[in-house]
Amino acid sequence: MKINFGIHKRKTLIIGDNKKMRPTQSMAKSIIFNVLEIDENKSVLDLFSGTGALGFEAASLGAEKVYWIDNNLETIMAINENIKRLKLDQNNFKAFKTDFRRALKKINFKPDIIFLDPPFIATKYYDEALKIINDNNILADDGVIVLEKNNNLQINEFKSYKIILNKIMGNKNIIFLKRS
Repeated sequence: MKINFGIHKRKTLIIGDNKKMRPTQSMAKSIIFNVLEIDENKSVLDLFSGTGALGFEAASLGAEKVYWIDNNLETIMAINENIKRLKLDQNNFKAFKTDFRRALKKINFKPDIIFLDPPFIATKYYDEALKIINDNNILADDGVIVLEKNNNLQINEFKSYKIILNKIMGNKNIIFLKRS
């Protein structure tokens, strides 16, 4: 898997051996990063990070801080190896093996961008994450949540957010949300 944008463009990422991962496709990454404005003032939280590709794209485009959250040890080890290989500042670019609920309740900054892409089979995680983010006022005031989901997946917690863009790619939606 390669980084598509920014200063690390074309660099290959090491990926963990997690068979449940669904890496974000290049076309989806293009849509996401053509919509988002990433600069050195942006902080990013990559929940259910899997390969960590979205967080690494943001880092390559100049994000000031990226935290990756996943509960798979091999995934986190691969992300940490990529942080070292790309020579990212380990104070601002960190990967945590933890449950997303615990991470969201302990986070010590308000991300400008949150990538939310839980396993499709764990539909309740979408609602749980969106609720915790809203209830704990985690997202920065002008922050954006980028959510990837299967088309037929019903999410109830959208009521707290405004959909600013919904891109459909085959059987997948990429939804950009802001707080209402």
